Amino acid sequence: MKKIRVIQVGVGGFGKSWMELVMGYENTELAAIVDMIPDNLAEAKRVTNLSEDVLFTDSLEAFAKVNADLVLIVTPPKTHNQIAKQAIEAGFHVMMEKPLTHTFEEAEDLLEFTESSDKKVMISQNYRWRPPVQTVKKIIEEGIIGRIGYIEFEFRKAMKFGGWRDQYKEILLEDMAIHHFDLMRYLLNKEPVEILAQSYKPDWSWFSGNPTAGVWISFQDDIKVNYFGSWVSRGKETTWNGDIRVVGDKGAIEMIDDQVHYYLENEEEGHKVNLTQMKYEDRLASLDEMVTSILENRQPSTSIKDNLKSFMLTCMAISSAQTGQKVIAKDFSPLSLIEHT
Repeated sequence: MKKIRVIQVGVGGFGKSWMELVMGYENTELAAIVDMIPDNLAEAKRVTNLSEDVLFTDSLEAFAKVNADLVLIVTPPKTHNQIAKQAIEAGFHVMMEKPLTHTFEEAEDLLEFTESSDKKVMISQNYRWRPPVQTVKKIIEEGIIGRIGYIEFEFRKAMKFGGWRDQYKEILLEDMAIHHFDLMRYLLNKEPVEILAQSYKPDWSWFSGNPTAGVWISFQDDIKVNYFGSWVSRGKETTWNGDIRVVGDKGAIEMIDDQVHYYLENEEEGHKVNLTQMKYEDRLASLDEMVTSILENRQPSTSIKDNLKSFMLTCMAISSAQTGQKVIAKDFSPLSLIEHT
């Protein structure tokens, strides 16, 4: 199999672990690295042993000089639109970290830009590719719990990041909840109809913005989701996937602490389910999906066109939290979203 050559833009912090994934995956080769910060480039050189001539501080220079197939963007969201466009114009496929862009208007603009190109553009929604989530998806598809009526979804962490995240007014909804909103769409295979959200900042919070939110979502077929998330939680935390209860007319599925059980109607004792075995998991599975889509000349499952729908749900939640009003999906537009940072 041909190795896909990757230019990675952004190798500080989270980007370093992406760099290691690209080097460790058998179907990719790290062709070049771009980062504006000299210390990040120096550390990347130490880790990768790449030569100086493929280390860049400017992405346009890298795109012009390096022979590659794919640009991997691991930079702050405000930069995504511009870098992705530059990469596509230079003839590369693009994969990027979430969120898709900084604003919904930018996301729609980027989607429109990509539609005149044959290049694949994918956002890594790595939470889809985790064994507990795949297990829940399989049980739903087998119809064991029947027609789904509602989902209870709870996420609790106490995180201290610093950096650009501290500038976000709606930090929980903007930077974390998109993973969970994407999981809702993925598990249900439905789209949101309307949403009502409230965010707030507990008095012990160390974030400048709102790190806690409650969100009520109606999906197609009148399926309801009650979501609560907090990044300043106290007591027992959830995993990053959160705790999920999917309730249907024949039973329920529980994903608690990444263990999966299902309950049939009137049963109080659950049936523990062995987690789905996967060749690749998490971000490595995202990378594999992107590479496979290029080699098979098909759209990746979390393409920009699909991911815009998850990002739209995120932006709807932000708009509702800021205005205190219910947001209807069919009426949503960038103009209804208040600038959020």
